[in-house]
Amino acid sequence: MYASQQPQEQYSWWAGNARFINLSNTFIVAHVAQAALIMLWAGAFTLFELAVYAPDEPLYTQGLILLPHLATQGWGLDAGGAIVSTYTWFAIGMIHIVAAGVLTAGAYFHRSRLPANLAIAPGRAAAFDFQWQDAPKLGFILGHHLVFLGLGALLLVVKAQFFGGLYDANVDEVRLVTAPTLDPATLWDYRTHLFDVNNLEDLVGGHIYVTGLLIAGGAWHILVPPFKWVERVFIFSGDGILSYSLFGIAIAGFAASYYCGFNTLAYPEAFYGPTLELKSAFLPRYFELSPTMAEGYTNRTWLANSHFYLAFFFLQGGLWHFQRAMGFNISSLFASWQLNRESASDNPLLAYQPVRALQPQPAVAMQYGLPQTEPQPMLKREQPFADYDYQPSQGIEQPSLTAINGVEKTLYQTTYQLQKDTVYQSARADAKTMFGYGRNGSQRLYELPQPLPKTSVYDQPIETVFYEPKQNHAHDGSGQSAPAVTAVAAPAAAPEET
Repeated sequence: MYASQQPQEQYSWWAGNARFINLSNTFIVAHVAQAALIMLWAGAFTLFELAVYAPDEPLYTQGLILLPHLATQGWGLDAGGAIVSTYTWFAIGMIHIVAAGVLTAGAYFHRSRLPANLAIAPGRAAAFDFQWQDAPKLGFILGHHLVFLGLGALLLVVKAQFFGGLYDANVDEVRLVTAPTLDPATLWDYRTHLFDVNNLEDLVGGHIYVTGLLIAGGAWHILVPPFKWVERVFIFSGDGILSYSLFGIAIAGFAASYYCGFNTLAYPEAFYGPTLELKSAFLPRYFELSPTMAEGYTNRTWLANSHFYLAFFFLQGGLWHFQRAMGFNISSLFASWQLNRESASDNPLLAYQPVRALQPQPAVAMQYGLPQTEPQPMLKREQPFADYDYQPSQGIEQPSLTAINGVEKTLYQTTYQLQKDTVYQSARADAKTMFGYGRNGSQRLYELPQPLPKTSVYDQPIETVFYEPKQNHAHDGSGQSAPAVTAVAAPAAAPEET
């Protein structure tokens, strides 16, 4: 993922929990603190609505949104559906405020007593550390969330069956639901008209099935890690998990807006006013065909429209985080678009600029400008002659690829010289010029051989002497005669004729 796989990325202060994306304990602190804020708002706003509540006027004309919910669940009403006690509402508001204090204390404990990253926490706290790419651990966390949601649905079932019951708009009284619908076929029939539930038995029976599915699904995810195909299909990352959560909230928001606008069982007319109509347009909105109030709107109108548009923006947030999880960075796309816009227009402040002249324009991103010429009249660009009066076409000269409006525009030009590259080349006539030997043509590159001077001191050649043995009778010590050597001069060579 683009965001969670780049821990070095610096987030601004408004980036929210993205700053804690690699700090598991600080991430938990932020979530617990947000739950405390929600609890505080619910309790404080309940007390505020009690302060402005007027018993002699209908709830739906006073701009109240929390007290009608409490009345729908049967709190503070008698058996006939009349509001008899506001103390119960006050107690519920105070319980929420106390719960907000408990959650705040838990957030402070995690912030002050544990390290920012639970991976280095002592004891069992390290078991609650998680990584966004750890699919089994994320499935484990998802399982606990589903179990808590199932317990919330179970509380409504218990309240409806054992603790005072719910307000039934069909009979205008508060009653216990003793026989909830458990027939799967009956509940399955609502799949095509889910928002048309019109009795408490079906409503409570559906919550029983939802309770069982949520708790069973939570146990499954706690015990069984995600399958391999789940890891391939879904994105296990910070932005990916957040996008799925926002998609779920958006679906719940659209469903709540539809229920609030049209359903009279979950949103009774006695507490929310008449049902609404939906105008599907560029900006959809819920409205009353016959306005109930002379000025202002009923709380049904406020709730239906606010749920719709909050769900719409949750959907946009889910799409935003999903594209980040897919690796798409819209910031780089915007930067590229802005750069292209500046390159295409000499005025960066204008997104679109009409073409006014057909001559080269200066490029903003370059440090030098292209050649500028005066624009020629439109007719002159169309006719090769200078007479602008009408006359039959004489043929339009096709523009040259290297000349536009008389200005030569050549990006690259290279002069090629045909020369064969060889290892050995014969000497050329301009060899001395190429290699720089000498400055005039008479100077030789080497000297010619010179005749050697006469070194003999004799005018006539020396006679050749041959030595031949000569026989004599002189005896040596051994009594044998030794041969005598006689020098014979060879005839001198005849002098050459001159």
